[in-house]
Amino acid sequence: MKWDGKRKVIILGCTGSIGTTALQAMDGLKDKFEIVGLSAHSAIDDLIHISRTWNCGTICLSNDNSPIAQDVGDFTIHTGREGLLDMIRTTDADIVLNGIAGSSGLEPTMVAIESGKDVALANKESIVMAGDILFDLAKAKGVSIIPVDSEHSTLHALVQAHGREQIDRLVITASGGPFLTTPLDQLRHITVDMAIAHPTWDMGMKISIDSATLANKGLEVLEASYLFGFPADDIEVVIHPQSIVHSLVRMRNGALYAQLSPPDMALPIMSALADGRFPLEAIVKPLDFTDLTLNFRSPDFHRFPMLSLAYGAVRARGCYPIAFNGANEIAVNAFIQGKIRFDAIDRVVEQAMEANWSHRYTNLGEILAADSAARALSRTIVEGIG
Repeated sequence: MKWDGKRKVIILGCTGSIGTTALQAMDGLKDKFEIVGLSAHSAIDDLIHISRTWNCGTICLSNDNSPIAQDVGDFTIHTGREGLLDMIRTTDADIVLNGIAGSSGLEPTMVAIESGKDVALANKESIVMAGDILFDLAKAKGVSIIPVDSEHSTLHALVQAHGREQIDRLVITASGGPFLTTPLDQLRHITVDMAIAHPTWDMGMKISIDSATLANKGLEVLEASYLFGFPADDIEVVIHPQSIVHSLVRMRNGALYAQLSPPDMALPIMSALADGRFPLEAIVKPLDFTDLTLNFRSPDFHRFPMLSLAYGAVRARGCYPIAFNGANEIAVNAFIQGKIRFDAIDRVVEQAMEANWSHRYTNLGEILAADSAARALSRTIVEGIG
C-alpha cells in the first residue's frame, strides 16, 4: 500500500508515555506525518509547548476542572469531555492515536471510528469493554483498528505474515513485574512506590500496578481474543523477564515464530501509525546479542490470580470483561489511595465477578451501564475489605 503526502494524525494523551514516545519517534519523520490535533488531560503548559513545536492549531484539554487560563494564541481550543469528542469528530485526520489510559478511552475510540478515522489503539480497555461491537463498527465504517501494545503489534505482524489459518496458538510474553520472586507472604506489605517500579518499562502509575498484578496481561489476553479471534484456550502467557521477545505464534506445523527487539514502544507505535503505507527504518536500536540471555517460565496463577480471573472473563464473554476491567480500576485506585492493601486488589475483582455479568450488550449505553454497575459493586466491596 503506497501513500502520497503526509498522514494526518490526532494524538490523544500527547503528554503521557505513549504520546511522548510517539512524538519523539515522529520527529525524524515530519515528511511523513502531520499532527492535526492534540489532547492532554490537565498538563496545559506541555500541551501548548507541543502544539507550538508541531505547528498544530487544534488542541483539547479534556479535564473540565483544569480550565485554560492563559492566552494560547490562535489555537482552536476544545475543553472537557465533550470538547475532546468534538475535536475528534471535526478535525480532518487520517488516524487517531489513542494513548488515553483506562476506560475513559473507550468513547473517543468509538467516536474516531464513527467519524471514519483509523485508530492506532494503545487503549486496550476499548477492546476489552466493547470488543463484541467495536470491530463490526469499524468494518461498517471502512476503517482499521491497529493495535499499539508491543505484544499485539507483534501478533498483528506475525498473523499478517503467516496467515491466520496456519496459526495454532498465540503466545503473549509478560515480564512478570517487580514481584515475580517476592515471597507471597510479603505481598501484603507492598507500597505504591514499590508497585510502580517496573523492571523493564517506564509507564504510568495505573498500568505499572496492573503489570505488577498481571492484570495488564489479563487485559491483553482479552484484547488478543477479540483482535485475532482466538479462544482463551488457544492463548498462552509466558513469563519472560527481559522483555526482548514481544510475543510469538505457534504454527500448526509445530514451528514457533517470534519478534525480538529492545523494550521500546517506539516500534509498535510507529508501525501502527504507518500501517504499511511507507517503510520504517531505524526506529529502535538493533538488538545486541552480546551476553544476551533470554529466560522463560510458565506463569504462577496462584501468585497472579488476576490472570486467572481474566481468562475466566475471556471464556464467559458477555459483560464479564467489562466487570473485570471496571472492578480492577476501582481496586487499583483504592490501593493508590491507601484504602486497601496490594494483595486485596484481586479479592475486589474476584468478588465483583461473582455477580451475574452474562448479559450481552449491543450499544455504548449498555456498555457504560454495565461498567457503572461493576464499579458501584466494587466500591462496596472495597469498603467491606477496608
